[in-house]
Amino acid sequence: MAVHRRLLSTFRQSDEVLQALSSGRSSNNLKMGIVGMPNIGKSSLFNILTSSSVPAANYPFCTIDPSESRVAVPDERMDWLVNHVQPDNTVHAHLTVMDIAGLVRGAAKGEGLGNAFLANIAAVDGIFHLVRAFKDTNITHVENSVDPLRDAEIIDLELRLKDADQLAALIAKSESKSTSRSLNGAAIDKDLLKHVHNLLTTSTNPLACEPWTLEEAKALSQLRLLSLKPVVHLVNLSEEDYLSSLNGGGEPAVITALKSGAGANLSVDGNAQVVGYSGAIEGLLADMENDEERLEVIEDIKKSYGVANFKSAVPSIVWAGYHAVGLTHYFTYGKVEVRAWTLRKGSKAPQAAAVIHSDFEKNFIAAEVMRFEDLKELGSEEAVRAAGKYVTRGKDALIGDGDIVNFRIGKKKA
Repeated sequence: MAVHRRLLSTFRQSDEVLQALSSGRSSNNLKMGIVGMPNIGKSSLFNILTSSSVPAANYPFCTIDPSESRVAVPDERMDWLVNHVQPDNTVHAHLTVMDIAGLVRGAAKGEGLGNAFLANIAAVDGIFHLVRAFKDTNITHVENSVDPLRDAEIIDLELRLKDADQLAALIAKSESKSTSRSLNGAAIDKDLLKHVHNLLTTSTNPLACEPWTLEEAKALSQLRLLSLKPVVHLVNLSEEDYLSSLNGGGEPAVITALKSGAGANLSVDGNAQVVGYSGAIEGLLADMENDEERLEVIEDIKKSYGVANFKSAVPSIVWAGYHAVGLTHYFTYGKVEVRAWTLRKGSKAPQAAAVIHSDFEKNFIAAEVMRFEDLKELGSEEAVRAAGKYVTRGKDALIGDGDIVNFRIGKKKA
């Protein structure tokens, strides 16, 4: 199941179908799981992202029980709002991240405690698929060599095999009972189950590249297949390769290969997401006790390596995961509090109001909205109103990323 063979597919799925395929749970508290082979830096990345201290030992399966934590979504717009009004309280948007133990060949058949770890993947909504591209003889590799594309293929295959097993069981039940299988209240056609099972076992093409109808996509989303979860590929590079890529050395070959081999990515905007970083450098920055020390290290890196545009890759990683599972946020602001409210991309105004309180959706009247960009440009809410850019929207209006919203809510209905 070679990753590069995915180039054979030129089919581009519509955004609507992609979103349906990866819709998963209806919750706004969606999770990204860090997935990959043992000893590639998963627990270290989890610690970097979440400021945690999960053990990161040099032996396979040092992580057994998954660790879970929330990481604040960095947002320069939020920073500007806070500086603008100096609120008493600030609440950032968050992404929940889970550190999942390493998978190995045969995981779908139980190798390396694979069944338990695959069950952990089933519990998340999207995947940070991490591969190791750095070489270090002091850190063992279960395949006895460093080959990130091979590792990506192994994990991809194990997820597909596990999905195939699940579908085989559903097909067997449907054969003995009826022409369709009811799942979460939805009827999944038996022929569709067989078709997907055939694709998983005979094709190398990602399921998201298939020309599904919207109805088929909605049915498939009920199956919560591992190989249909939104994926962000992360590449743990050596310090030299990462800094070279920032200093005009060009994109590392492994990143180029993953981008071209990812086919139709499962994020809702349909764009392949591959993020490179150096675990060694990010770990060093994370170990600093405060922002001042961290800035000193960044300046040292810039001077020592001549990388004028160096910055931490953590914001890019967090945003990639946040967008992959279809999350976005709007703001409420004032002297008491500036807050980012997380919602699903494409949410309408009443749904956005419900994020604050369920009664807000039931008693929704209107949403008063201004764009962050307009507030920043014009300098005040009064100036935005005077420019006619403070608008009132009804229940069918979509709330966009970065909108600043004030909801008008009626009295609670009896």
